[in-house]
Formats: sequence, C-alpha cells, structure tokens
Amino acid sequence: MKLGEQLGFSGNKFKYIALGQGVEEQARELLETSGSRGQWVMLQNCHLLPSWLKTLEKILEQMQKPHKDFRLWLTTQPTEKFPLGILQKSLKVVTEPPDGIKLNMKAIFSKLSDEQLDECPHYAFKPLVYVLSYFHAIILDRRKYGKIGWNVSYDFNESDFRVSFRLLGMYLKKAFDNKDEMIPWGSLKYLIGEAMYGGRVTDDNDRRVLVTYLDEYMGDFLFDKNNEFIFAELPDYRYTVPKQINTEVLAANIQELPIINSPEIFGLHPNAEITYYTNAAKAIWTNLLLMQTTVATSFTGVNKEEYVENLAADILSKLPKIYDVLAYRKEAGDVIQPTKVVLFQELERYNKLIERIQETLTNLIRALKGEIGMSSELDDLSSSLFNGFLPDLWRKLAPQTEKKLGSWIQHFLNRNRLYEDLSLIHI
Repeated sequence: MKLGEQLGFSGNKFKYIALGQGVEEQARELLETSGSRGQWVMLQNCHLLPSWLKTLEKILEQMQKPHKDFRLWLTTQPTEKFPLGILQKSLKVVTEPPDGIKLNMKAIFSKLSDEQLDECPHYAFKPLVYVLSYFHAIILDRRKYGKIGWNVSYDFNESDFRVSFRLLGMYLKKAFDNKDEMIPWGSLKYLIGEAMYGGRVTDDNDRRVLVTYLDEYMGDFLFDKNNEFIFAELPDYRYTVPKQINTEVLAANIQELPIINSPEIFGLHPNAEITYYTNAAKAIWTNLLLMQTTVATSFTGVNKEEYVENLAADILSKLPKIYDVLAYRKEAGDVIQPTKVVLFQELERYNKLIERIQETLTNLIRALKGEIGMSSELDDLSSSLFNGFLPDLWRKLAPQTEKKLGSWIQHFLNRNRLYEDLSLIHI
C-alpha cells in the first residue's frame, strides 16, 4: 500500500479483497473492472480458496489488452495447489519470518512511531509496550524448539500485538483519566493472555506457559526502584526494560541485543537447542537434496532415472504376497479371539500398503520407460526414492515414522516376518 501511495495508486485506484467462500464472483468482477480502468488489485489469502485459483488463471489468460497501469497483487501462504502458470508469469516476493528475539522486536518497533508511543499519557504505557513486544518475540521464537517449545505450533502474528497494544492504551488512559494509581493488572493479563494470544491456544499446558510468562513480565515489580526488573540474565547480557523509551532509544537498544539467543531466555534447559539445531541441519540437507537436477547422478555413478528404476525393481522383488485375510477369518471360526481380531485388522492395513507400493512402483517403472505419462505423484515418488526418503504415497498408509527409506524398508520386511510367525499364519 505504501508503494501504491508513492506511485499515485491509492484510494479508488487501489482495490483489495480477502478471498474466501462466496467471494468468487466479486473477485472476478473486480479483476475485469480494474483491468480495463488501470487500477491495482490485491487478492489476499489465496491459499484459503485454492479451488478458485484455476479459474483465476483462466481469467488472466483471457484478458485481452488490459490497461497498461493494471497490476495484480496476490498474497498467499505456501501451498502446493497454487497454479504453476500464474507463478511462472509472476514476480515473486517471499517474506521469511524473523528469527530470534532481536529481529522479532525490530520488526515490531519498526512499525511504531513516537506519536503512537505518546498516545497514552500514563507513565506505565511505554514500559508496558516494551514488555509486550518482548513477550510477543518470546512466544514467537519459542516455536523453533518444536514440542519442547509448544505442544502445538500456534500462528501468533502482528495483529495479536496490535490489538494488545490498543488494549494497553485504552485501559491505562482510563486509569489516568480517573486518577487511579492502581494499574488493572488482572484485566490486562486476562485480555492479553487469555483472550488475544490465548484465544489461539488449544492445549492446556501451552496456555499455562503463556499465562506464566505474563505473570513473570507484568506487575508492580516493573516499577520497583530498589530492585531492577530483569527479563533474563546471562553471563554476556542482561535483558532489561530501557529507562527511556522512544523510537531512537529503542532502535539503539534493540541493536545491542544478541543475535543468538540461549534457551535459558525462554526458561528452557540449555539442551533444548540440540533439537533445534538438529532439525535445522536436517532441513538444510533435505532442501539441498531436493534442489538436485534431473541429470544428477547417484554415488554409484549411474544417472537418476537408471538408479530409481533399479531401486524400484529391487523393492518390488522383495515385496511379500497379499495375505488372504478372508480365508484366515473362515479358518478361525465363528468365535474369534480378540488378539486375532487385531491381527486381521493389521493384515488388512498391511495389504493396502503392499498394494499401494506395488501399484506405484510398477507405474513408475513404466513411466521411466516411456510407456505412460509421468504424473506429479510419480515424479515425487521418483525424487523420494532417489534421495532416500519415505514417499508420501506410502507414508499415508503406514504407521507414523521418522525413518528414512532404507531403514523403513527393513522395518516393513520385519513386520512381514512377524506376521508370518504369528499363530495360524503360515506362508
């Protein structure tokens, strides 16, 4: 919007709409009108209406000589359902979420002005805004520790901070106008911790952590002149509230914050970052593997297609036969023991997995030979086999696992031997 204002495309020249159920026709009319009048259009949250994106692609293809000033802006979260045709014709801008307390706080205060900080005359307003920003950065950055940080990964965002910022101003201004010396801590903690940020929290333990942070950060102890309040104290840095708060002082203060944060800042054990660094390293290597081109070769020196075809044939040769569960049920009689019921259910699931593996690998080999077309699913299967990952087509029917392809195949065959060894099962 700032770019539009700088270039003269604001007001009636800038149109936007948030996509969702029931707005398809409205979005179509907006595109047609703006395309002829030379307006800018922003379609927000495209990931919420993936079924309509194919229609959007057709609308753009059918546009005949749109106005030279017409521009279409699309915002979306990462989604595999976004049409490739639109992506190929677009200029892509990716915004990565800030990493660390320093960058998160910098992102918050870069959008606050001195006028906004001076809106409330209460002496506690500016310190509490800083506390709120620190709290916001803490709960955002805690997500990187996975299950150690939050049981569920929550989508806390800037709107939570904005509304909480306004709540602080409203309640403190009311206390100032009424000349009330008591700060309404209970109301502020409830509205910020239980309503705003807590409204996204579904796990009871996560809610307990969230509320505990506010209890630790908000209270009369913030203004105790005899005991300085400290968020966290490490050997190399003390996280405190600045004495003076304005945009210039805040910028200098945030610049001094360490770029790398210890888990102790979050109240976690130092070993918590082991999981974080392990997952980060895995993500880097996984992405590097996925970036390999189709002409890449395996460690044996053969090209990708030959390697995948040989691997697929090897797995097919090791696949067990389908179990005749119906025959086993008849043999068990009318009264079936509970353990056998569980066994038969397991065999039915195992049969579906065998059939899926056999079908997909057979089709993949045919596609590599040129007998059938290579679909996106088969292409993903080929990449997974080449990179040593468990294919998503198989993962959906298999027990949840973090194993790589090699160890998973061994586990898959071990399961088959277990079923063979169980009573009444003799292959």
